[in-house]
Amino acid sequence: MCTVTFLPTADGVVLTSNRDEQQKRQRALPPEIHPTKRGSILFPKDPDKGGTWIAATATGDAAVLLNGAFRPHTPDRRYTRSRGAVIPMLLAEPGAAAAFQQNNWDDTEPFTLILYQDKRLFECRWDGQWKTVTELDGSRSWIWSSATLYPKETMRRREQWFQKWQSEQATLDWHAVLRFHEEAGDGDRGNDLVMNRNGELLTVSITSVLLGNDDTRMRHRDLLAQQQFLQVLPRDGRRNGNSVAEWIGRFRIRLRHWEYWPFTVVYFPIFFYWFFLCLKARSFFFFNTANPTIRNGGFLMESKKEIYDLLPRGTYPATVLVQPGSANAEDVVQETRRSGISFPLIVKPDIGLRGMGVQKLFSETELVRYHRSACVDYLVQALIPYQREIGVFYYRYPGAASGVVTGLVEKELLTLRGNGRETITQLLQQEPRYRLQLPQLRRKLGPQLSEVLAPGEERVLVPFGNHSRGAKFIDVSDRIDPELTASIDRICREVPGFYFGRLDIRYESWEQLRAGRRFAIVELNGAGSEPAHIYDPRHSLLFAWKEICRHLRILFEISRRNKAMQRLPYLTTREGLRLLRDNARYVKKIG
Repeated sequence: MCTVTFLPTADGVVLTSNRDEQQKRQRALPPEIHPTKRGSILFPKDPDKGGTWIAATATGDAAVLLNGAFRPHTPDRRYTRSRGAVIPMLLAEPGAAAAFQQNNWDDTEPFTLILYQDKRLFECRWDGQWKTVTELDGSRSWIWSSATLYPKETMRRREQWFQKWQSEQATLDWHAVLRFHEEAGDGDRGNDLVMNRNGELLTVSITSVLLGNDDTRMRHRDLLAQQQFLQVLPRDGRRNGNSVAEWIGRFRIRLRHWEYWPFTVVYFPIFFYWFFLCLKARSFFFFNTANPTIRNGGFLMESKKEIYDLLPRGTYPATVLVQPGSANAEDVVQETRRSGISFPLIVKPDIGLRGMGVQKLFSETELVRYHRSACVDYLVQALIPYQREIGVFYYRYPGAASGVVTGLVEKELLTLRGNGRETITQLLQQEPRYRLQLPQLRRKLGPQLSEVLAPGEERVLVPFGNHSRGAKFIDVSDRIDPELTASIDRICREVPGFYFGRLDIRYESWEQLRAGRRFAIVELNGAGSEPAHIYDPRHSLLFAWKEICRHLRILFEISRRNKAMQRLPYLTTREGLRLLRDNARYVKKIG
């Protein structure tokens, strides 16, 4: 809030602020669009008081605040109102300059407000006793420095830097202004535009507003975190990207890619084949005998923790089961520590469904927050260090000497590569598969989507290999060979009562996985598993139907043999219908 420039350019008016603050103060939240009674306002937020030092509106108005008026002042107990509340309050009024004059500022420390409204530029000052409003020439450039930090001589030097810089520029544009705010100075670290006084008081961010003809753009650079954000506010005030056109775009993507169609649409023809198998089995719920040691055969409502307990020791990450009704948040934190699970870690419902409720947490605070909002039993799990992930579909007929791997699917996580110009949202919009995730990512990441990634920087936005969460599935079944099959078969034969399902595995390298080393099982899924390699975009819907039917035929045969050999009963119709009702209630509960 301590150095501000105003500059008319060919692209529009540019207002830029270098914010000098105590190093210990909390970092500001990135710019977001906030609704008011007069329309939308775009600004970064100070988490301490909830206010801001710079903001712009959908109508092309903007305001920037500096601490102090004409000269340094003495803090006083009567100053109870935060200066961060000044701009949101004034921009919510039809005439901000008039509202400044009419308002009583006796409870507010002295400040200088630079206001651009209706294409007119105003300098509004409150010195603790008097209010002054001066209209300035909006066709020329201006620079201001905070009276609380910089003496008159330093202010004059900064004006000289600004004038000299302008005379040396072939083109004055938004990016050039940002470079001035980053680089201007004469080597005096205490008074350069990006200043640092003994690491205690320093420039923490640079925020710039471009008031263009079609929209308002705000670029925010967090100098401490080395992050950059860009937010766009259209002239009509709508939130960028929440338009009907975007919804239509997502609908067209789904229409062209069957793998994103609703489950009931894709599986509708399969229901007839399922009904045929049910008639042969004389049961609609024959699947429960496929994997006798897994609840319901692993078709629905199975416990992940119970399955982990069946796996060979050392093949899955450290896992803690949490029952929210019988454990408080502090107990969960302590148990996590005792289990040797460090942050970041993974939390997920014990009874899962297509990645719902799965999160990556980075601190005890986040874990406590997750626990307090949890309504079902969940797992706290160590983060697997391996980056590659693959799904392996496996089956073994009861009594057979060995099993078979029928499909391999690699999982390409939702990952972006930055270019230093475009925001995360803009990068997401370039990939059809990622565009489908935008509504969920907005709810999850919020203002983080306005961050501009550095050139070459890679960012994994969703660290889970779920197709419904944006992961791309790639069929690599051609890599199935005897060595891999033997390694997977050896693992699966150590799982009591497991005959049919898919293992989701993270591994270090392909060679290590083939040898059965340096891997960890993310999950083992039973009778409800899909042959996930069908979701490779290269495959047709007809291919998917054939693969689903092939695996259902195998599931039926395994269930039939287990029933006969182990004298296991199928679920009764009443039990099966209860299972479906329980699952529906559970989905509604965690959804």
